[in-house]
Amino acid sequence: MEITSKTLDNAHRRIGHAEGEQSQASVDRMALQTELEGTRTAFHTFLNALSADRWHQKSPGSAWTMAEVAVHLTWALEQLPQEIASARRGQGMFNSPSSLAWLADQLSYWMIRWMARKVTPEVIRRRYDAAMTAVLHTLDGVTESDWVLGASFYGHGFYSIADLFHTPAEHFAEHTADR
Repeated sequence: MEITSKTLDNAHRRIGHAEGEQSQASVDRMALQTELEGTRTAFHTFLNALSADRWHQKSPGSAWTMAEVAVHLTWALEQLPQEIASARRGQGMFNSPSSLAWLADQLSYWMIRWMARKVTPEVIRRRYDAAMTAVLHTLDGVTESDWVLGASFYGHGFYSIADLFHTPAEHFAEHTADR
């Protein structure tokens, strides 16, 4: 399954634009699992397509190398179970005051560059798979009443738990559209 921005737009509409907007029955757990597994497959395809030389070259449309993009996507996926737990408590994550957004962006950029400096595609593949396994385990633990719980994330506003489970596919499409 190829994940693209258009595929995502057609596959699902943003769930829970505002707190409490969605009914509990509107979340299809199997569709979410399929989307997550499709994202894992697309990530593996992305890694497999990168030669050793390409791994260290700049990503089109980004200041990062392809290795840094892979680390960024993996690190973000590793955070998702914590984000879901935080959303259950109504507490967001990765929100910066708008006056400090530039600093948060710079710190994130340099943190990812540092993390990617000696990483290999094999290490990233193992980390990504472990993170996706943790995400799927987290999905199994979501109750019907949890789907609408959420908070502000990423400085972009409210995300329900259902929304958060869509972020891996959206994030992958965002960072690999121009490759």
